[in-house]
Amino acid sequence: MKRSLTPLALLLLTTTALADELPATLRWAEITTLSTPLSGRIGVVKVEAGDRVEKNRLLAALDPRPFQAEVTRAKAEVTRLRAQLKIAERELRHAEELYDRTVLSTTAMEDAQLRFETAQAALQRAEAALTLARLDLEYSQLRAPFAGIVTERNINPGESVSNRCEITPMIRLARSNRLIAVSRITPEQARQMARGRKITVTVAGRRFQGEVRDIRPGGGNPSLLELVVHFSADDVSAGDKATLEMPPP
Repeated sequence: MKRSLTPLALLLLTTTALADELPATLRWAEITTLSTPLSGRIGVVKVEAGDRVEKNRLLAALDPRPFQAEVTRAKAEVTRLRAQLKIAERELRHAEELYDRTVLSTTAMEDAQLRFETAQAALQRAEAALTLARLDLEYSQLRAPFAGIVTERNINPGESVSNRCEITPMIRLARSNRLIAVSRITPEQARQMARGRKITVTVAGRRFQGEVRDIRPGGGNPSLLELVVHFSADDVSAGDKATLEMPPP
C-alpha cells in the first residue's frame, strides 16, 4: 500500500527539485560594431534591426560613384605611365648600345638610366594608388563579416557620414549562434561553480551544453552574484528565457 505524502513533504520535495534549476536570461556573447573608414553619402541600407544575415551579405553602402571615378582615374594614370616606362626603357637600351660602342658619354648614359628609374618609380606609385582606390571602393560597401543578427541600425539612405576624425557606428551585428545565459546565484551556490565547469542550458525545451565563464558581482544586490554561462545555439535570441541546471555538488 502506497503512503501519500503530506503537504509539507510535497513542499520540501518540490523545493529540493527546483533548487537545482536556475532561471536565466540570454544575451549575445559577441556584438560587433560595423562601419567604414570612408566618408560619404549613404546610398543604400539593406537591413533592419532584427534581421538575420549570412556572411558577406551586403548590409549598407556609400554612394559608389566617387570611388568608382577614382578607380577609373587611377587606371588611366597607370596606363599612361606604363607607356612612358616603355619609352624610357627603349631609350635606355638604345643608350646602352651607343655607350658600348663608345659613341655616348657616361653622363648621357646616366641620364637615360635616371629617366628609366624615374618612370619605373612613377608607375609603382600609380599602381599603389590604383590598389588604394580599389580598396576604397570595396570599403564603401558594408558586408557582414559573419552570420548574425542585426541588433542596431544607425543610418538611413541619403545621410552623410564623416569618418575623418571619428568613426560613425553604422550597424551592430551579433554573432547569431554564440550566446551567454546569465543567472543570479547566492554565494553558497557559487561555491559549487568554477570557471570551465559544464552546465546544461534549457531554452524552450531544448537543451544545450554550456560552460561557466565567469562569476561576478550581481549589480544592485550585494547578496547575489551573476553566473555567466557561454553556449552555442541556432534559432535562439538574446532576451529569451532559459533555465540552468545546476550540477550536483
